[in-house]
Amino acid sequence: MAKKQLVKDQDKFIVRLPDGMRERIKAKADRAGMSMNEAIVWVLEREFPAPVTLEERLHDLANLVSMLKDSKDPYEGVEALIAEIEETVDKIASDKIPTDQRFSRMVYDRLTYWRELELDNWRDKHESPFDDENWPSYSGDDPFAEDHPSEKKKD
Repeated sequence: MAKKQLVKDQDKFIVRLPDGMRERIKAKADRAGMSMNEAIVWVLEREFPAPVTLEERLHDLANLVSMLKDSKDPYEGVEALIAEIEETVDKIASDKIPTDQRFSRMVYDRLTYWRELELDNWRDKHESPFDDENWPSYSGDDPFAEDHPSEKKKD
């Protein structure tokens, strides 16, 4: 079991609170059964979490794969795994999970390439090259329509 850090070894930070905030913090902390210090640290941990290491993230993904193998609903598990992998790769690429610069750059480059492919694939599936609204020069006149002005006989 991890040893609790001694108070004298912890960082100390003095902060000035606006009028009335101390009382609000005290009231919320009391309702939650916490000290004011615990409540403030809890809020700060939510807003400023410690960085996750690559090893921790990979461990979490391995646990997710293990749970997926035991799952009765593999589709939901696969969706969750894909989302977690995408989030991990994105965090590595944006330096939110610290790795060496070369690895981070490689992940960033591959993620950028993958996103470009995904966008192209989305366009291929959802946009038609024959849809006139996709052409900026489209004026609404169809030159092949039977009633197009160029098709009318001149008298």
